[in-house]
Amino acid sequence: MELLRHEQIIIGIVLPNRAFIDKNIENYIPLKSTINLLNNTIIDISWKHQIPIWNISDLPTNLDFDLLLVSCFPHKIQESLIAKAKVASVNIHPSILPEYKGPAPIFWQWRNGETTFGVTLHHLNSNLDEGDIVSQTTIQLENGTSGEESNKILSKLGSNLLIESLQKHHFPKHPQNRHGTYQSWPTSEDWYIPTTWPVVRAFNFIRGVSDWKKPFTITHKNKTKIIYTSTGYCLGNSIIGTIRMKQNGKYEIGFSDGWLEF
Repeated sequence: MELLRHEQIIIGIVLPNRAFIDKNIENYIPLKSTINLLNNTIIDISWKHQIPIWNISDLPTNLDFDLLLVSCFPHKIQESLIAKAKVASVNIHPSILPEYKGPAPIFWQWRNGETTFGVTLHHLNSNLDEGDIVSQTTIQLENGTSGEESNKILSKLGSNLLIESLQKHHFPKHPQNRHGTYQSWPTSEDWYIPTTWPVVRAFNFIRGVSDWKKPFTITHKNKTKIIYTSTGYCLGNSIIGTIRMKQNGKYEIGFSDGWLEF
């Protein structure tokens, strides 16, 4: 963990409630895979460094700490706990706030055809993702970046923001613009992809949310085609909505400005 590498003292780690995740599994598939990976890593580290691990429902009442850090955590933090931090209570959120507030910002950025992503370190308050901003950074993700790759890249950026503030002993408060956007969990319709989209947008969306393990429905007029992944694309003239077989045995479907391979 970056905090330990920079000689920060961790008094405890709070893991999400697995029962809550399992109960809402359809929305939490990508988060659960991340949590499973993180939990395995965190448990190993905690044993090695003798760091206590707690569940959100059974925290000690006598906690004394300088910084409360939240990241990829599916529970709302109680204001009484936020107030206990002597220096700051902060969250690492994978978007440039105030845009893409909500529980699935990476999904919505890929769906909306974004290419510039970002991370925000912000203070916690009583409203989700609305606290004052400490710092932000952006990055251009390459076409075809997978969901797992996106998470790793953005997590590293978030860690860098946190370490920078810790080293400077400075957690400024820059109020958020009130006019940002909020998106909730995706519904079944949000997995539909019209062939009127640019083909690169479709390809990046499919690749970028691959960790959700969900099928995609390609739509053209009153026709639909269900696919599970995309292996590439080709820009150029196409016949929108037409499905054809390639010489390599794979199929492709025509989009507004090219062909999507699946």
